[in-house]
Amino acid sequence: MQESLKKSQAPDIQEKNPVILTIDDEPDVRNSIQAYLEDFDYVVYGAANGREGLSVFQEKPIDLILVDLRMPEMDGLEVLAKVREINENMPIIVISGTGEISDVVEALRRGAWDYLLKPINDLSILIHAIEKGLERARLRRENRSYQKRLENKVDETTDELIRVNQRLKDVVESTKKLLGCGELQESGQVILEEFGKHMNAKGGSIYQVVTDGLDLLYSLDPGHANEFLPFPLKKNSPFDKALQSSEPFYVIDIEKNDSIETSGWKHYSDNSTLILPIIERSGKTIAIIALHSKGEPFIMQDKEIGTILASYASEVMQTAQAEAALQRNEEYLRQVQKMDAIGTLASGIAHDFNNILSAIVGYTDLSMFSGDLSPAIEKNLQQIKKASNRARDLVQQILSFSRSDSFEESAVDIGPIIEEVLKLLRAIIPSSIAIEHDVPIGLGKTITDPTRVHQLLMNLCTNAAQAMKAGDGLIRITFERLARAELPDDVTEMGSDFCLRLTVEDNGCGIEGSEVSKIFDPYYTTKQKGEGTGLGLAVVHGIVTKSGGAIRLSSEVGIGSTFQIYFPAIDTVVTKVEPQPEPLMPRGDERILFVDDETTLADVVGEMLTTLGYRVDIMTSSVDTLKLLRNAPDDYHLLITDQTMPVLSGVELSREALQIKPDLPIILFTGFSTAIDHESVQEIGIKEFLMKPLSMNRLAAVIRDVLDDSQGARL
Repeated sequence: MQESLKKSQAPDIQEKNPVILTIDDEPDVRNSIQAYLEDFDYVVYGAANGREGLSVFQEKPIDLILVDLRMPEMDGLEVLAKVREINENMPIIVISGTGEISDVVEALRRGAWDYLLKPINDLSILIHAIEKGLERARLRRENRSYQKRLENKVDETTDELIRVNQRLKDVVESTKKLLGCGELQESGQVILEEFGKHMNAKGGSIYQVVTDGLDLLYSLDPGHANEFLPFPLKKNSPFDKALQSSEPFYVIDIEKNDSIETSGWKHYSDNSTLILPIIERSGKTIAIIALHSKGEPFIMQDKEIGTILASYASEVMQTAQAEAALQRNEEYLRQVQKMDAIGTLASGIAHDFNNILSAIVGYTDLSMFSGDLSPAIEKNLQQIKKASNRARDLVQQILSFSRSDSFEESAVDIGPIIEEVLKLLRAIIPSSIAIEHDVPIGLGKTITDPTRVHQLLMNLCTNAAQAMKAGDGLIRITFERLARAELPDDVTEMGSDFCLRLTVEDNGCGIEGSEVSKIFDPYYTTKQKGEGTGLGLAVVHGIVTKSGGAIRLSSEVGIGSTFQIYFPAIDTVVTKVEPQPEPLMPRGDERILFVDDETTLADVVGEMLTTLGYRVDIMTSSVDTLKLLRNAPDDYHLLITDQTMPVLSGVELSREALQIKPDLPIILFTGFSTAIDHESVQEIGIKEFLMKPLSMNRLAAVIRDVLDDSQGARL
């Protein structure tokens, strides 16, 4: 197993093995990490404190740093600051025993790329974090190198232009101005204005070539040009001819030129026209410039000067596009880093929080089981249990959001999910924004991931709230069941006879018609810088697509937007099922060995099992538990173990226990773990895998089932 792991995770050493510096004042931790990484062909240097670590960093060719937060002489945060002064691009991963959010936030703020909590029971997590950090550093180096090559190319082209004759001085000045452009929209405006100035043209437009048409970047005479020209273009129109030939051309009088189709281009017919395609190095046309209203016909010299300017415009636009791509890549990397850090933090919180919930649920169940309760006390205990279940579900939602790639399908009634979202929305959306809803329950089910539907609706509603710039407005949510015949003509994806339609509408600022077709593209956003990444609606579209549904948007500037989401219904209307009383808890008298390093949880579960009639031995150490099993392997009918424990995890303890007594039934439970699931534990020989918190009813039923199955197998 270790050999296969090494093979799959060993670093790429075509040039050299990655060099890792680990800074930790605990020799055991430092030495164990160093030994483990060296097994995977990393070159590792160790340092006992921050000052020593900085010295090694300045002397050795370090590729990545692992640093503890709490150290004498110089702590991890100071190390972060000093390393950033020397090399702001150095990957740094903080490994600390403190799980305080303030420490995590401060470390990430000072430039840490990742944050891992001690103890790292599964060191493959460390390997994953290191590989991720090295890969991110490589991508950033490549991005910087690519940007530098683009800058060098622009410089080379500029040097070439400087050598042309005197009559092109004005063109040279224009190119200098073009090279100062930043974003693509700004580049388009400057390019067109410079072209118009040199050609003495008062009218014109520049279009970017996109997947499905020509998108207007800028116009010298606003309102004169269409915002978007969809493909296919009208045959033999000026833009069609430019795209087909990739050659510049001018027309003295467009109305007298039989080879040019004037329909739809009447704004050019009052004068001659100059069309200039902007072509990238591969030969692909990336933009088209059209100039008109010169006052006199365009001539060959205009075409020649325009061709020179077009070559510079091409470099400028490609640089702008490359910079935009670089920004998107870095934004994506930042989002990945944030999600990884959030996932790590959420996992740690989930484990501890579920342990606390287990104690609350356990003692609540014991109190309710004791009987002789007054109605008021019983009602209070029921409320405690209900609140605990809501807290458990909330933890699961946090974990699901931190694992954005998961999609766990099931038959879902969306109505209750909408009701849950409505409760959350009221807490996070300003009270000045009204929320109306018409959400009947029991309209039918669909196959989807309920957590993703929750995410989808939260995304649409928060977007709607942000669209209300004045801070007040109305969001309306409706949910209805439609037959196939009632579907709009453009919704053809539905394969079922009925569908469920979720509608979110607002009276916000609305979306421009030219932007509607691009609104679901990744990174495309109508928000200002800092307000969003453009990933939200792309995620929404992905959720709907994975659910086999369809999404439609209608919007009008100044009126608002309406999103309609269609889910295929899989059954008839859901009838409300009355809650059934919980069955009597099964009991037994077998002897059970229970281990959990959380003393409070061990005590409450031990009391539960005793109440159910079982004979229970409680342990808080997996090592001591293993010794007990070795000394008396036949004394126990069942082993119940927590997963996350010092020295030996629950899985490791189970493997050792099954070596001692192969037919010993084992139940494994955990507050949270990404390393195990039902399938993996069953391969080991563990009979059941449970997530905390557990109710007394659930625990009693599972124990009885496992014991009965085990005893039946022996017969």
